[in-house]
Amino acid sequence: MKPTAVHLHLHYTERWPEIRKYLQHMGGHPYHLYVTLSQANAPLESEIKQFHPQSTVWQAENRGYDIGPFVDFLHKADLARYGLVLKIHTKSKSGLQKTWINGRCVTKKRWVNLLMDALLGSEEIWRRNLAAFEQNPMLGMLSSRYLITSEPECSEYLRPEVTQIMEKMHLPMPEEITFAAGTMFLARAQLLEPVKSHFVLADFPVTDESVQDGTFSHAFERVFGCLVRAQGYEVKGFDKNGWFENQAKFQRIFNFFYSNNITSSNHQIIKICKIPVYYKKLN
Repeated sequence: MKPTAVHLHLHYTERWPEIRKYLQHMGGHPYHLYVTLSQANAPLESEIKQFHPQSTVWQAENRGYDIGPFVDFLHKADLARYGLVLKIHTKSKSGLQKTWINGRCVTKKRWVNLLMDALLGSEEIWRRNLAAFEQNPMLGMLSSRYLITSEPECSEYLRPEVTQIMEKMHLPMPEEITFAAGTMFLARAQLLEPVKSHFVLADFPVTDESVQDGTFSHAFERVFGCLVRAQGYEVKGFDKNGWFENQAKFQRIFNFFYSNNITSSNHQIIKICKIPVYYKKLN
């Protein structure tokens, strides 16, 4: 197998020691590390190159969160040299923000861990991921099974923007938008050529420190899964997290005993043991 191109957008530089430990799980597999920084940092650049001599580090203009720098990386890398591209980045683990995805509640910290563990959680996991691409020629993208989603509520509000991006790349728009929430994945390098051919870093707006949903960058996050499927390849996840599996079972049991939902007709309905006990029209 060809070497892997690893793109790391290191916005939160204090996370480098943690990321370095994950990268060590790549073992003897050849890879070139491309690191984008939001601000110049000569000591950190030296440390990265000492850790992995086959590294390229540069300051990318702070546009498009982690997506813009990734597009910048695509223009610096000769994708034909690589079999796979690993896209990872640093996310803040602070705060108590929670998101419901695929029927599970995910905190910021667990979100990051799920993505990184699925890709580089151990040498065994990394070897398994490489083997999955070798054994299945139609596998195009791999990420955490828990954060690969096709839920309409996650994407349909951005369908017009995603469709425009796909049209610019001359790719058909899939009926179902499937993507890796959090935008960390391992993908076949050649599948990313359409992005490189039609977009540049300057296409992305300057990053606002306050993360606002619905931006061009959030639409582009959904594009990566779409372009993989549009080219006839699959998006999959193979990891299994015991805590998450048990959480889903607990949630199903809890929902049997108690549920509080808003219906499509804007009524609040509370059920206990599936029996309605409260029903009210909301203003």
